[in-house]
Amino acid sequence: MKSILVVEDEKLMCELISIHLEDQFELAFVHDGAKALALVKQELFDLMILDVMVPYINGFDVCKEIRGASNVPILMLTARSSVEDRVKGLQIGADDYLVKPFDFEELKARIDALLRRTNQPNDFDFRNSRIVSKDKKLIVNKLNKQVIFCGNKLELTSKEYSIIELLAGSPNKIFTREEILFLAWDYSEILDVRAIDSHIKNIRLKFRKLQSDGSIIKTVWGIGYQFEMKGSENEA
Repeated sequence: MKSILVVEDEKLMCELISIHLEDQFELAFVHDGAKALALVKQELFDLMILDVMVPYINGFDVCKEIRGASNVPILMLTARSSVEDRVKGLQIGADDYLVKPFDFEELKARIDALLRRTNQPNDFDFRNSRIVSKDKKLIVNKLNKQVIFCGNKLELTSKEYSIIELLAGSPNKIFTREEILFLAWDYSEILDVRAIDSHIKNIRLKFRKLQSDGSIIKTVWGIGYQFEMKGSENEA
């Protein structure tokens, strides 16, 4: 089932959207722009319904910031019917624009059209900027160099982050210690490949604090390491 983030501060509108769409889509609701931006960094959605006049950060600014990193389809809603507003929304990256009041059958039709046109896979959101496992337990955000695991941010050193980004970007591929040393950071910084083992050990400890059933970085004896996250892919 496709997921939709609804950014709308009017309670009645949220209730109506829920009534008309909940049978077809997984819906998440937030009521201001700041919460919307925070949520899209943690969760993945197939489409956004974004009202222009939401508190704290307006819909135009939310759209502009999201569009800088994501191709998620955005359908903007507004009570203002001026051509200038519609043009502004489309110019900053909105995919469609619907003026209130509207017919909910038209809303459904526009959502379906956007999803068909974009054909965006359900498991990914930020193009070229996020690595996400299909079970959504792991998110590697390349824009801010953060790793979210089981809903929690991992506190990592720069080296640890580089190793995770490399391994998670090619799940189930086996990397030798030399490859990790060369690809994850400047080879000239260190000469002893055994230091990789220390970094891997520290990373595993941090993962285990959040999930007690063991590490997702597997040791392949005599070769190196493998990131064993089933269904994990790097969107490109």
